[in-house]
Amino acid sequence: MITTIPLLHDNHNHVSLYAAFSSCIDISRLGPEEAWNLLGSLPKERLTVVRGWKSFELPLAGEALASLPPLLLINFSLHGFAVSDAGLPFVEQAVPQVAANRNNQIWCEAHVPAIFAAYCGLAGIDEGKLVSYIDAMVPLGIGSSDEMTVPTQGALDRCLSSAYAERLKLWVAPELYEKVDKPRRAAVAGVKLFLDGAIGARSAAIQGPWIGPGTAMFTYTDEALLELLVTIGGWNTGIALHAIGELAIGQALTALEHAHTRGARFRQIRLEHLQFIDRDQARRAKQLGAILSMQPNFSSDSRDYSDRLPESYLRRNNPFRMLIDEAGFEPGIDLVFGSDGMPDGIAYAATASLFPAHPVQHLSLAELVTGYGPARGVSGTVTLEIDEDTGRVTVIGVKQDDQVPRKPSR
Repeated sequence: MITTIPLLHDNHNHVSLYAAFSSCIDISRLGPEEAWNLLGSLPKERLTVVRGWKSFELPLAGEALASLPPLLLINFSLHGFAVSDAGLPFVEQAVPQVAANRNNQIWCEAHVPAIFAAYCGLAGIDEGKLVSYIDAMVPLGIGSSDEMTVPTQGALDRCLSSAYAERLKLWVAPELYEKVDKPRRAAVAGVKLFLDGAIGARSAAIQGPWIGPGTAMFTYTDEALLELLVTIGGWNTGIALHAIGELAIGQALTALEHAHTRGARFRQIRLEHLQFIDRDQARRAKQLGAILSMQPNFSSDSRDYSDRLPESYLRRNNPFRMLIDEAGFEPGIDLVFGSDGMPDGIAYAATASLFPAHPVQHLSLAELVTGYGPARGVSGTVTLEIDEDTGRVTVIGVKQDDQVPRKPSR
């Protein structure tokens, strides 16, 4: 079947980070042996930053890291990294704090924005990279994005002055929000907090048990999170909270409820990911007036992560039918969709929505498109091929309209 949809807005991506990564080697599509051979062939005289490392497919430690050239390998999930022995002096010189804590997963999960800043500093970002990345999203069906963690003030200024500034909705870490002036604060949508880790890194705050190793990791104690939310609640801005496991989701909801009783108010409340949200948590989120920002492409985790999640979790992942049919969330209103850049574009999300591992994950194409919403600052149409036989959706054409002028770069 061939159908046409509007050019869409990705409600959760990391545009600055992925733009910086555009000059990095990407091994996400390589098999373990091919990736290993490529890593071993990289230059020995300088540091190479490599993205897309899937630690669950290619474990690297000890002798393996000692045998590689100077490398910084960034986990596909963006949570976690590895530094080869030969790469350590380069990383120590550029970002000593990150180098010192490279083997401390708890520290890494608690300092994700700082690590993102380090990645951007090592890889570099400029207007050319930013514009090229946004342009590259259009053939994949995406015209604009929420940038969920602008990593540095330099990256923030780059986004604000970009020719494509109107196509970005910006979120920053609280440390950066406090640092910048009032005009910059007014230009961002709000503050983003990371409450736990990721499934790929075996650090999402799930009750468990995991299959094999895995630890629920929290960035904040309950008390520290509440005090931070009370502070942010006085800034007249929005709040977005990364929470994947049901323990992190519960922590977010309780802290928001208590912060509200202490007078905290937010222009918008967004809860990000929420892959294992249950009915009671959905009810509480609804009472808070929260927007659920979720990733239909992560429904494929129910197939990809059967090595670490028991069947009960695989079935509970991304319970969209419960959220829409029972809890009353409405796509495009208080249920919005994005990709997290894993992978970019609408095709994978559409495939996971129309042909999910479990019925509770199913979204109609109309629900998916409404949840993404139309692109901002640009318009056009996307032609999709939906193949019922193979259970796959493919973008086969994009037409970008010309009536929206491109803002000149300052």
